[in-house]
Amino acid sequence: MAMTKNGFPNATLEQIHWLSLYLRLPAGGVAEEFPTESACEDRFRQIRWPDGLICPVCSKKDFGNLTSEKFYPCRNCKTQVSDTSGTILHRRRLDLGVYFLLSAEIVRYETARSIPSGHDIKDRFGLAYATAVRLKKNVTRALTEVDGGLLGRCICVRDLTLPQDIDFGSDDHLIWLQGEDQRRRWRSVGI
Repeated sequence: MAMTKNGFPNATLEQIHWLSLYLRLPAGGVAEEFPTESACEDRFRQIRWPDGLICPVCSKKDFGNLTSEKFYPCRNCKTQVSDTSGTILHRRRLDLGVYFLLSAEIVRYETARSIPSGHDIKDRFGLAYATAVRLKKNVTRALTEVDGGLLGRCICVRDLTLPQDIDFGSDDHLIWLQGEDQRRRWRSVGI
């Protein structure tokens, strides 16, 4: 079976993936939904650790207080754990808000079957060109995971329930998503 450029088995599943993420984005946008870095961190923590922080080394939930460097020390094995440990955001130098905004932008571009250029990202976020290109590549790859991966689950806040009579991944699924997108556009202009 031929793969698409993003590693999806076929173009229909790729379109379903991106359109599903797009329809689950916040109605007012990511910047309105997560206006501060603290709000982004809270959302990331909530999605990453829904049952509370778990040590990746010993699997215990016994941690000391958050240090000034934003690490949680495991009382059992002494491992220093951060919210982003073991993710594409590990050792990040940019605000989490930049990742949230860029993720939403990539979802919008992919839904429109386009992609922002490295220069677009460089200019929008004030980054070096090489950083913008690497960031676009890493975020796009992360968003191709199931449900958009960790970043996708962070930025997608609206529910989207597929009708029971439609099979997941089918052409009917794609048609239903396209219709839902059109209905939302009509509602936004008062039709």
